[in-house]
Amino acid sequence: MEVAGAPKVTRPGRALAWICAGHTLSHFWLLTLPPLFPAVAEFDIIFVQLGVLVTLYQLTNGLFQVPSGYLADRYGAKPVLVGGLLTNGTAFALYGLAPNYAVLLVLALVAGVGQSVFHPADYSLLSSAFSKERSGKPYSLHTFSGYAGSAVAPITVAVLYAALGWEWAFAAAGLAGMILALLVSLCLEAPRPVPQPEKVTREGGTGSGNSSLFLSQALLLMFAFYVFTSTASSGIQAFEPSSLAQIYEMPLSLANVALTVYLATLSFGILLGGLVADRVKSNHAHVVGVMFTGGTLLMLLLAVARPPVWLLFPILAVAGAFHGVIMPSRDKMVREATPEGKAGRRFGFVSTGLSLGVMAVPPIPGFAMDSGRPGLVFWAVAGFMLVAVLTTFTPRHGLRWRPKGRVSG
Repeated sequence: MEVAGAPKVTRPGRALAWICAGHTLSHFWLLTLPPLFPAVAEFDIIFVQLGVLVTLYQLTNGLFQVPSGYLADRYGAKPVLVGGLLTNGTAFALYGLAPNYAVLLVLALVAGVGQSVFHPADYSLLSSAFSKERSGKPYSLHTFSGYAGSAVAPITVAVLYAALGWEWAFAAAGLAGMILALLVSLCLEAPRPVPQPEKVTREGGTGSGNSSLFLSQALLLMFAFYVFTSTASSGIQAFEPSSLAQIYEMPLSLANVALTVYLATLSFGILLGGLVADRVKSNHAHVVGVMFTGGTLLMLLLAVARPPVWLLFPILAVAGAFHGVIMPSRDKMVREATPEGKAGRRFGFVSTGLSLGVMAVPPIPGFAMDSGRPGLVFWAVAGFMLVAVLTTFTPRHGLRWRPKGRVSG
């Protein structure tokens, strides 16, 4: 049910296109710095210091997700999104002018603040553009657009670097954000937020205080799910090629092809998952749990059985598809636990788990590789996925939010 009088977008298709454009660029920025590491090393710094730049970027990205969500709910998601595009774009443009490493560190922190707005602002806009019943396919396109940005970033940055140099490569990435910010401010239709009732029934379980928005069992379980799925996904992307190359004594290039297969089927699984999420009217947690259980078993198969090389590719293809299908249903689970007018802060809260998962992943799989036991990488990934599965089958209270008073729909 929807709250009567809640503002809606009258042209949701156009709004979705601009939201996805911003999400594509946000993921592009996440992978802009690593390909330029060799060039930036001219500041006479080591790769550990370069890694700190990425860590700081993710740190402020995670810390400012919830504040960005509050701003989106209070003042509107559109100005928050425009501000994030400008902040991130300006920081990247200034990378090319940075005189020393200390300035790069400051710019990484600023860029992370700009990066933090996308999930809370995007999902707030999507919630105002699409009803809960029709949100599966928009969520899938939104997530797919992010993966598209990640896919094109390395090669695009490499081409810019080769043609223009690393300073202008950064400038081009930043200028793209500034231009998109202008276009979004002019073309994106977004309603102004309106005050929503805070009191809810005992069935809703969210209470009237702001802290209760994050302390409900449903949201805490979703936060844990986001953390462990992010940890598992990051572990696969960071360590799967190296581990397969050692286990099977295959060329690293072939191991990277296996990762590409996984990511490709994951991306198409996201699009399929949008159709599934809209067809399943309830029990999205069961869809997520069953699909992710299948992915967990496949990771365990790689860890225990070490199948022949020719089986690796279909196994990773199916595992990627399972992972992709769950994402729109995952987002709908958060939407169902979200009061009208509070999508920004709730999606900001659970999306913090994504950043936490990325920052937490290196130690365990990294230890497996350093100790000469690459098979433990798949054990670790399967373990992260198993914990995520357990959160989906845990009984949830306060999953649906219902305001007192008049409702429509």
